[in-house]
Amino acid sequence: MYEGLEPDFEEMYYDLDSDFEEMYDDLKPNFDAMNDKITSEVEVIVTDRDIALMNAVEYVFPKAMNLLCLFHICKNVKAKCKMNVFPKNKQVQIMEAWEALIYSYGEAQYYMKLSIFEGICSTCSIFYDYVHEQWLIPHKEKFVETWTNRVMHFGNITTQRVESAHWSLKRILQDSIGDICNVWETISSMIVLQHNEIIASFEKNIIQKVHRHSNKLYTNFCGVVSKNAIDLVATEYDGVKYVGIDQNECRCTIRTTHGLPCACEIAKYSMIPHSIPLDVIHVWWSKLTFHVNVSSKPSKLSVKYEIDVIVKKFEELDVPGKISLKGKSKVSKRDTLTKHDPSWWEYVDASVRCSGTNACSTITTSKVQKLAPRPSVQKLTPRPSVSKVQQPTVLLFKDWLPVEIHKFIDNIIDVGDDGDCGYRAVAGLLGMGENCWAFIRQQCVVELQEFMSHYNIIFGGENFVR
Repeated sequence: MYEGLEPDFEEMYYDLDSDFEEMYDDLKPNFDAMNDKITSEVEVIVTDRDIALMNAVEYVFPKAMNLLCLFHICKNVKAKCKMNVFPKNKQVQIMEAWEALIYSYGEAQYYMKLSIFEGICSTCSIFYDYVHEQWLIPHKEKFVETWTNRVMHFGNITTQRVESAHWSLKRILQDSIGDICNVWETISSMIVLQHNEIIASFEKNIIQKVHRHSNKLYTNFCGVVSKNAIDLVATEYDGVKYVGIDQNECRCTIRTTHGLPCACEIAKYSMIPHSIPLDVIHVWWSKLTFHVNVSSKPSKLSVKYEIDVIVKKFEELDVPGKISLKGKSKVSKRDTLTKHDPSWWEYVDASVRCSGTNACSTITTSKVQKLAPRPSVQKLTPRPSVSKVQQPTVLLFKDWLPVEIHKFIDNIIDVGDDGDCGYRAVAGLLGMGENCWAFIRQQCVVELQEFMSHYNIIFGGENFVR
């Protein structure tokens, strides 16, 4: 039942809830079967350091390896370095040592690079404690190459591909006030466009010939294997003259991470001489079509039944029910934006450029500043540029706070000064946005009314509570 509604409307919403519960019961066995198949096949998942998400991944995909996005880790470390390390040449030196550390190829080299990094950061204890306690100790196995090179991730060590697709979709949608039909059509058009682009890339891989791929070793690959895979194999072939057939020197990284022949394997084929057989290439690199191989076992997974059930339930609803299901929601102008809130490292970059030193005193919401292109970390695919970022009020009052807690502070945000700052702060910390302060205040009132007797004892009387 819904509070504040007329009896007729209460009955209508109650019927809607019953219909959706019935639909959920019908679909649950199919979703469970689909989930069992997916969870058994997923081996690697790349996420940001969202503890709740990481816990969910560990629960749903217990056999999968959860990697962390290296791009965002480096951005956060660089932002922390800008705020706590001076002068600038010291920042450059530390970031170079950091990159050498995360790209270590073995545990022995990692600990050697770590000792060098500790020595360089000896005068920057706050920064080193942040890196050591927030990243290296709990999560080094999820982003340092020493450990990530032990799983097959096909070169996906960042979330840039997903975020790029998400950014493209938001650019097409422009706002968040469209009904479900408009959003569905937009998403469908975008997927069709991506589908056509992928088909075009498949055709290029099959038809186009590259001079570098004319080596007889790659005879079996042309028109069958992705050109990107052949490029990676060609790069390994260039290293044959240095490693030969020595597996210790080769380290066989590309075999483990990409499912492709490494330098020591290629050396054996070049000595015969013999073309590299297709069966040593992971099947992922030879999927140059959307058509299912007729010789393979057809998949039993389908969503046709689920879609039919949803359509049937929708058609059974009356007009008000259909309108409530697909109708528009009235939201504030700020909530209609599809632009994401800037990351913490974007605030830091903007504040450093604003003052020309380590931070600026105030960044106000009335100014929209263009962010200059930021130098990307070597080996990482840069994120789509953010042309404009609307900055909330940020006051860097770090020096006003005790030094003992500086290493635990990631950001300081000054909420509105309209007398409701306490409620605004709580709403912001809960991830609701400070504009939801009225909801927090209402919840506090409900809490006081429900447990009035307890609070009378705590505050010394009803007059103080009211």
